[in-house]
Amino acid sequence: MVSFILCLLPALLATTSAQTTAPAILTCDTCFGQTETCNFAPGTCQDNKATGGCLSVAEDITLGGTQNTYFYKQCLSSYKSDIEVPISFSVGNGNYVRINTTRCNTDNCNLAVPGVPTGSTTANGLQCPTCFALNFTVCNSSVTPCTGDETYCMDFTGFLYKSSSHSPFQAKGCTTASPQIIKPGAILTTALYTFDFFWGASVPAEKIPTNPPPTTAVSLEKTSPAPNKTTTTPPATATTTTTTTSGGSPSLGRFSFALYLPGLTGLLLVKLLS
Repeated sequence: MVSFILCLLPALLATTSAQTTAPAILTCDTCFGQTETCNFAPGTCQDNKATGGCLSVAEDITLGGTQNTYFYKQCLSSYKSDIEVPISFSVGNGNYVRINTTRCNTDNCNLAVPGVPTGSTTANGLQCPTCFALNFTVCNSSVTPCTGDETYCMDFTGFLYKSSSHSPFQAKGCTTASPQIIKPGAILTTALYTFDFFWGASVPAEKIPTNPPPTTAVSLEKTSPAPNKTTTTPPATATTTTTTTSGGSPSLGRFSFALYLPGLTGLLLVKLLS
């Protein structure tokens, strides 16, 4: 009897260990669609409650002139995410990415679908270089005013996956604060696209400089001080008065008579004495 119990004990211990280590199961809602009702293929999914979670996503993405709006709910194998959302960035020429996400880890906690982040058209006084390019084409950026809560400038490169195809991309633009945590190797997954970042930077956007009013010929006449007029008076010309005394040299002028006076006096005395 004792030997039977000893033989049975390992099996009992293994069963007890398996029961205590069995992972708790998390149940989440699932669906996919292009409207907020998200009514395509509704159902549930299950995942490990210790590490997983439930996801609910609303996104509005326009790249290459095509707008795609999707709503979906699913299980998460990992509750942690590389990128916090909501996220929004505009890369010029009408191209943008806007994603709103909720994450939770209780049963059926993703019943509600979040609303799509709406892009603001209100200028915030900031600006960034913007461009979007695929397949190593030159990303010719142009400075664009930022709007709403997009108060940072971003510059990202990586690979963009869509279905079975992928291509390198570069994107510059105005963004919210969320992309600051994007690091090499971070992945952003959407309904149609997967962004695999291998480099990224995000800095506060600069203020739009205030330009002075345009200068015209009329404004110059009104605002420019009159130039100082300098009147140049020609130097006075010295006038030499020449007085010609009878018997004197014209070149000696008024001093000629005084020079001859002693000689005349001597002649007069000689005449009187004789």
